[in-house]
Amino acid sequence: MTLLPDTTDVACSDQSRFASLNIGGRFVNPFETWRDKTLWDFVKWLVTRTSGNGLPKDPLEIEKALPLARPHFALLNALSRTTGPNSRTIIDDERLSDDRDYVEYPNADSLDLSRTITATWLGQSTCFVQIEGLNILTDPIFKRRTVFSWLGPERLRPAPCQLEDLPHPDIVLVSHNHFDHLDLDVVRKLGNTVTWYVPLGLRNWFARHGVYKVKELDWWQEVDHQLDNDRKFRIISTPTQHWSGRNGLDSNSSLWSSFLVKGMNASVFHCGDTGYCPAFEDVGKKYGPVSLAILPIGSYEPRWYMCHQHVNPDDAVRIHKDLRAINSIGVHWGTFMMSDEHYLAPPRDLATACSKYNLDDGSFVAPQIGKTRLYFSTID
Repeated sequence: MTLLPDTTDVACSDQSRFASLNIGGRFVNPFETWRDKTLWDFVKWLVTRTSGNGLPKDPLEIEKALPLARPHFALLNALSRTTGPNSRTIIDDERLSDDRDYVEYPNADSLDLSRTITATWLGQSTCFVQIEGLNILTDPIFKRRTVFSWLGPERLRPAPCQLEDLPHPDIVLVSHNHFDHLDLDVVRKLGNTVTWYVPLGLRNWFARHGVYKVKELDWWQEVDHQLDNDRKFRIISTPTQHWSGRNGLDSNSSLWSSFLVKGMNASVFHCGDTGYCPAFEDVGKKYGPVSLAILPIGSYEPRWYMCHQHVNPDDAVRIHKDLRAINSIGVHWGTFMMSDEHYLAPPRDLATACSKYNLDDGSFVAPQIGKTRLYFSTID
C-alpha cells in the first residue's frame, strides 16, 4: 500500500535557499559542500583504513574509559505528564536511579516546568529529552548491534537503560533511516502510541510495519503538536547534508533531516548525521537562538572519506555557533565504531575546538552515556 504525503496541519516556511531536491525518485544534496562517493572511494577506504580505533583488548579498560551513568528516572518521571505503560512507582525510580550521580540536582517540585529541559544521552544519536513537559525520543536504537543481533557493529558499552525504563515518549524524531538511527524493534514496541516525525519518503516504511501515526515533513515544513489543552509545540524539519538507505536498493529514496522543537520558552535542535553545510547558518538566522542543540561529534575519520557526511568536532562547534545555540551536547560517538578515529578522540577534539572558538565553559559538552543533564531556558 502506498500512502499519499501527509500535509495535515503542515505549513511551509518561506525559506527556499536550500530546498530538498528529488531527481528521478532519489533525493540529492543541494549543497556545494557535498560530493557523492563512488564504489572506488569505498574500496579505497576499506583497503587503507586503520584498524582497532585504539580499542583495548580488555573490556574492563573500555568500561573504565566509558563509564555508564544511570538516568535520573525519578526526575524524568516527575517532569513527565505521561502516565503510560512505562510508568512506575517511586520505589522503582529510586532503585533505578543512582542518587550519588545527582546529589547536586534540585528537587523536581522546585523546578519551573515551562523553562526546564532535561537531556539524557543513551548512546549513538539516541536521546531522551524533555522540554516544557514534552517527552521526546530521538533516533532510537537500544539493541546490541546495529542491524540484527548477529550482524552489524557492536556497542562498545551496553545501553544505560532500556526503552521500558523511560517515561513514555510523546513524540519520536527520526533524522534518517540508517540502522544505527532507526531500530525496528523500537518501532514495533512504540507503534502508534507515539507520534513519529520523519523526513519525506519514510511513511510507507512505517506503514509496512503497521505504524500510521506518522508525520512526514519536507525541509522547512512546520507542524504544531498539541500536547494538551494548554501546551502546543512547533515541530520544524530543517536541512542536513547526508544520505539515506537500509539496503543497497533504496539509497536516497527517503530524505534526511534535522528537527527543531519549539515550545513557549525553549527550543531543542536534533541534528542527526550531517556533513558541515551552510544551511545551519540559515536555521540559526530564522529560528535561533536555540536553547539546546544535540549535535554529532563522532565517525569523522578519515576526513577525505567522511567529511561530506559526518562532521568532526570542529565542524560541530561551527554548527553550534551557526545555530546560536546556548548549550549543546555532543553525541554519535563512543557507541558503534564505524570510522577510523580513536574511540576516545571525539571528546578530546571537542575540547580543543571549544577552546579554539572561545566557547563559554560547559556550553558544549560530550556527556557521559546515561547521565541526565538539566538545563534552564533563558530565551524569551
